Amino acid sequence: MRRFSLAVAAILLCGAMGFASENRNSESKEPFAINFDKLSNYLQLSSAQADEVYKINDYFIDKQKETRYSKDDLREKKLLEAVYGNLKLMKEVLTQEQYRKYVTLLNVTNNNTHALTVE
Repeated sequence: MRRFSLAVAAILLCGAMGFASENRNSESKEPFAINFDKLSNYLQLSSAQADEVYKINDYFIDKQKETRYSKDDLREKKLLEAVYGNLKLMKEVLTQEQYRKYVTLLNVTNNNTHALTVE
């Protein structure tokens, strides 16, 4: 069961890459610098939700920056922790339908990119 949940987390982690193509900063090296405008339109966020999701994305990017300086053996673990934290915060802000769309988006993106292999 633990292995399955790690696989799901890895899928979700890689899935965010779909919205990562247009970074806020062209020099950004974070793998999940999500294009907020596209995400907001896709999830049809209210103005209150948009503010919260924007803050969550900023927090997520900060967490990714922290992983950049981690040792190789800890980097994946810290990145998974960042993803789990992101999903937890998103679940609190989004409606059930929006959250389902968000998770589906992450899964579809991962299936299209195959960026992370889970052993």
